[in-house]
Amino acid sequence: MTHGHPPTALGDLEPLPSAAEPTGRRRPVDWAIGQWRWLVPVTVAAATFAWVVGLFAGRAEGAERIALLVSGAVLTAIAAGVPLWQQHRATGARADAVAAALAARAAMRIALEDALDPFVHLVGRLAEAKGADKVRLRGEAIQLGVTTVAALAGAERIRVCLFTLDEGPLRRLHAERFAGRAGAPITAVVEGTSAGDAALRMISRGSWTYLADIAEEPPRFWWDTAHSYRTFLAGPVATPDKVIGLLTLDALRPGDLATIDVTLVRLLADLLAAAISI
Repeated sequence: MTHGHPPTALGDLEPLPSAAEPTGRRRPVDWAIGQWRWLVPVTVAAATFAWVVGLFAGRAEGAERIALLVSGAVLTAIAAGVPLWQQHRATGARADAVAAALAARAAMRIALEDALDPFVHLVGRLAEAKGADKVRLRGEAIQLGVTTVAALAGAERIRVCLFTLDEGPLRRLHAERFAGRAGAPITAVVEGTSAGDAALRMISRGSWTYLADIAEEPPRFWWDTAHSYRTFLAGPVATPDKVIGLLTLDALRPGDLATIDVTLVRLLADLLAAAISI
């Protein structure tokens, strides 16, 4: 499996441009953060003309002198006012950015609480269950786990799949549950094949793999015979003592998973592994 972008911590994944974004389109001028390209030329030109006008005003008389003095005053106001106005806009933009970041953090905290509370409650019931109830609750935990990952990932038309590891004569990963986009994964990954060995080697190392566009960097194995997805993130579901399986996230457009919080996905994968192992 290719590890062209190995995510190891929060923030490792940088937003990537979407392939669907139109090319040749000029970005809008960002006035708010001081990137207006005419700011310096306008300020310098206004200050220069104000000096020149003042020079001529000293030699003029009557109405012409008054007109030149008024023009000089206007140009001086422009030279001094434009940078101050720009600074005011930049200060407002920074304040808005801070407020948006705080609001996003609060929204994420609420989303995490809403998503994790039922999962933690179910794990508690699973720890006390016995016999058939334990089997039933384990299945509920698996479905709730993949559904929670799909809900918190935030990507458009994402699909989350859990493949469990069968330790038979030939180890294999078979599709257990999925959530999100319609279309169940139907490809089994079997040891002894190039695809199976690549997948098993990845989860045995405990590593996560992200591919922004599989058209440019084809993966070693697929879990969808139609090859409909274009980007994916995959990694192990495991406890410190046992490998449970493989968790995959895929989406239809290149780069759709670039901004996913990998640390959060790993946490949910670990919670899911703990629930399955109870």
